[in-house]
Amino acid sequence: MLYTVAVLVVSAAPALAFLVLILALDRREPEPLALVLKVMGLGAASAVPAGVAELLLEGLPLFALPGVAGAAAVGFIQVAPVEEACKLAPVLLFAWRKPAFDEENDGIVYAGASAIGFALLENVIYVARLGLGAGAARAFSAIPLHVFTAVLVGLHVGRARFAASRAARASLVLRGGALAWFVHGLYDMLAMSGSALALLLLPLLAGLAAFGIVALRKGRRLSLARWGSGPALVPPNSVSEDAAVPAMAPSPVPRRSRRAAPTHRCMPVVSRLLLAASALFWILLVAGLWFTESGAEPGSAVLGGIMLTVIPVSMGVILEAAWQKRRRRSRGAVAAG
Repeated sequence: MLYTVAVLVVSAAPALAFLVLILALDRREPEPLALVLKVMGLGAASAVPAGVAELLLEGLPLFALPGVAGAAAVGFIQVAPVEEACKLAPVLLFAWRKPAFDEENDGIVYAGASAIGFALLENVIYVARLGLGAGAARAFSAIPLHVFTAVLVGLHVGRARFAASRAARASLVLRGGALAWFVHGLYDMLAMSGSALALLLLPLLAGLAAFGIVALRKGRRLSLARWGSGPALVPPNSVSEDAAVPAMAPSPVPRRSRRAAPTHRCMPVVSRLLLAASALFWILLVAGLWFTESGAEPGSAVLGGIMLTVIPVSMGVILEAAWQKRRRRSRGAVAAG
């Protein structure tokens, strides 16, 4: 009995802590708790079809490839797209059209709730199978992965909810989903690589947490821009999920505030993180080739390294160049003024 209670506590506590954080940042115009819990329950339920789909895909020869290639196939094709789609489905199908979804930050709340439900059920299963140690490890790895990818998707979904056209809405949702798919797939590939590449999990999770916190703060700023910084508009959970929540007509977020959002400030962080991660990868690869005696051809390892890093290095260089160009332009405008 005590062990069962310990399993439930270890499994649930990290996910519920993230839920408390997300709801605390949404206190200006809080969402009905009934709807948040409904989306969270649906997110947990979505783990079942996700698991079934992954099992059905498991038999394909593509996922039996050895080494990094097989890990990449499993991460980017078998696991990440299935799980991210299942977590997003409750938000789009059950929360999107609710009157309570009346600001951009609500996308973060509902996407976060769905992901927390998904991660909670998944964690209970892992801890029950592998023990309490697995829960402690996942509290710092898989659960932050699910939550912060959902925060990034949720910010895009929240902005899409108030986009001017259907094309803009679809573009924002797809961009958010693609971002979550890439990060989730990269995480799974590194975790299942069975090589020194797994050491890159730590900088990946640190970077994801940093961007997740930026997204949470941006959602908070959008909420304050829409409603002002006074007391909560509606007492928490005092309305049903189908009732019109705001006590005052929402004022649109000023166009100037959207442009002033510090998205460009993320550019040097992303570029340098990509370049640093690529540099660390090559250091580990060269060290592995130097100190490990094996029959593997160094040329094939180098070719594989080039294939794995050409995209992040290219993106890092492009973003860094764009950032430097923006800085020079800003300095020129200041000097001219």
